[in-house]
Amino acid sequence: MLTGLTILELGQVIAGAYGGTILSDLGAEVIKVEPIKGDSSRNPTIAPIGEESAVHLSMNRGKKSVALNLKSEAGLAIFYKMVSHADAVIDNFRPGVMGRLGIDHRTLLKYNPDVVTASVTGFGEYGPARDSAAFDLVIQAYSGLLDMTGDPQGPPARVGVPLADLAGGLFTCISVVSALLGRELHGGGQHADIAMLDSLVSLQTYDALAHLTEGVGATRQGTAHAYMVPWQAFPVKDGYLVIAVRDEKFWRNLCEAIGRPDLMSDSRTLDNQARVENREFVVRVLSDAFENGTKAEWTKILDKYDIPSAPVNDIKEVFSDPQVQAREMIQSYDHPSLGKVRYTPSPMKFSEWEFENLPTPELGEHTAEILVERLGYSTLEVDRLERSGVLVCSPREVG
Repeated sequence: MLTGLTILELGQVIAGAYGGTILSDLGAEVIKVEPIKGDSSRNPTIAPIGEESAVHLSMNRGKKSVALNLKSEAGLAIFYKMVSHADAVIDNFRPGVMGRLGIDHRTLLKYNPDVVTASVTGFGEYGPARDSAAFDLVIQAYSGLLDMTGDPQGPPARVGVPLADLAGGLFTCISVVSALLGRELHGGGQHADIAMLDSLVSLQTYDALAHLTEGVGATRQGTAHAYMVPWQAFPVKDGYLVIAVRDEKFWRNLCEAIGRPDLMSDSRTLDNQARVENREFVVRVLSDAFENGTKAEWTKILDKYDIPSAPVNDIKEVFSDPQVQAREMIQSYDHPSLGKVRYTPSPMKFSEWEFENLPTPELGEHTAEILVERLGYSTLEVDRLERSGVLVCSPREVG
């Protein structure tokens, strides 16, 4: 797929690293350029797995690690040489940091006129909030997503995964691939400015259009849908299951499944509009029906009637599910201290491309390799630079 492309990633934690992970999955060589103390995602107190961090183990698999002090002249010189051999540079520093370090897009063009750069930040590179501190929760709140999520009578709720970080990383990957394709078609590199805020605002799609066009506000619905009924979670004996009935054929099937064919001709449930207007009645009827069975029992019945539905799985149930296993969404790689690390791979399946299960690098594991084999440094020079605090080589590499 992307074999032959080299990406330098100055990514930290999730937003800057996730795009690099996807590019690595697709075959690009992704070199993580870290501070000599390592990316902060290596902190084992963040989602600890033994002496490692689950964030680091998941976000940096398949990458190479070069540990450099970019605030030193020698470290900066090494980075410039790396850029001359690279296709793209990704970062998620706050706006202005790349410029202060002397590694912004305009500067890097001097060393590689075709380089593509992509910066993912909380609020983007311009606008009144440009310099504001931002983490995933801040962006979920600022974007309105937090207000749209949760029970109507309860407080706003955070989406269960760091969606702003992940969306920022995903759009960074798309930006890099698009710019590289543009370079092939039209020549020249360019810079991509990705804001986590923009990413989440863009995902509001039809809710945003309805508000901007007609002033309709998006209301907190819990698991329910503002425009479709029934479309929500219902309690059962051992948890919850969801029903997503959009088309009338599914409603008719559901009426048969719960033994209430009379509802097909009831004026309160005759079509979706009627069911929206009589939401409380529909929810009460279905709640009474579902409360007497388990997730497994109802899933079997609803599948038989071809009704869009699913049990609300916890994480243990997800990874024991035969569909998840059939799709090979559990993979593993060998880690030097943890042994076998099991993780979720890329969801993309290609007919002519297979993903490799590659481990997460140790800090500076590939520093000497890159400097000696690619940039022309001698092993003595690398040793001297390490002693002077310009770079770090991992014990495995040195040994």
